[in-house]
Amino acid sequence: MIFTSAFILFSCDKPAPTQLVDGTNDELEVELLNKNLNDQYYNSGSDTSGITQDLTSITNLISISGIKITTKTRTSEFSLAQAMFFDKSKPIRYSNGKLLAYQTITPGTIKFNGTESNIVPYRIKFRDLGILKDTLIGNKYLLYNIYGGYPDPFYFNYDASVSFEFNPSGPGNNISFNIPTPPEMYGDVVLEGSKNERNLKAVLQWNAKQEGKISIVIGLIRHGQLLSIPVYRFRTRDDGEAIIPGRLLNVLPLENFEKIVVTFIRSYEGYHTNGSNSLFASSQSIHSIVIDIP
Repeated sequence: MIFTSAFILFSCDKPAPTQLVDGTNDELEVELLNKNLNDQYYNSGSDTSGITQDLTSITNLISISGIKITTKTRTSEFSLAQAMFFDKSKPIRYSNGKLLAYQTITPGTIKFNGTESNIVPYRIKFRDLGILKDTLIGNKYLLYNIYGGYPDPFYFNYDASVSFEFNPSGPGNNISFNIPTPPEMYGDVVLEGSKNERNLKAVLQWNAKQEGKISIVIGLIRHGQLLSIPVYRFRTRDDGEAIIPGRLLNVLPLENFEKIVVTFIRSYEGYHTNGSNSLFASSQSIHSIVIDIP
């Protein structure tokens, strides 16, 4: 299933919203993505979309992803392309007045690698006053490919580029450019210790490229559910190894969860400007690994 979400960052004593912690041979930048796991605002979509931007802070987003999801029994592969345009004059708010999102618009046609995108409903799941809600905020552009052929003929080419075309339905010039894509990400996770003993530690490895930084998102899945709840986002050098300190994991209510999801994200992003139009584009190689919590 393909989901997108906006991560809202909250402050907390352990850790701070952005804090440096010891990794293996360098430091990890860590952000807390959900302060209250019993009443989280959003279900995670980072493991299947790679979108970790706060979508309330941007006017539009062009996003392409090559995705692998590994469970005990298999690794599934996906290609995903989507675009969202937000109408900043039409906010959607929580009951307490806090900004949730903006309504979306579809101002023309969009193609990725020459294939015209589908226009589909854009829904987000969130909690408001403890009640789980599912809200339609408009439409978005979407292409996705599962297992190499279904349903759309869109393929994410790693370490290459994907062509993007936007043809506005009203006044304005057509926009086209290539979106560079990062090398494919391969991750591995070893969980040491156990949640009962409160000595859990995660040892992470991946195929290092030694170029810039990668993101690692840690999420948790409740018993009998499919969606993960995002907990931490780490930024670290793309050097192939990191250790998630036990103190960050063992303060969590792990007894209420069945699985942990570790999502490795190698990404490129930037603005593409044409006249008065400025489009924010991101591409990401993602490997999500789902593991039973020992």
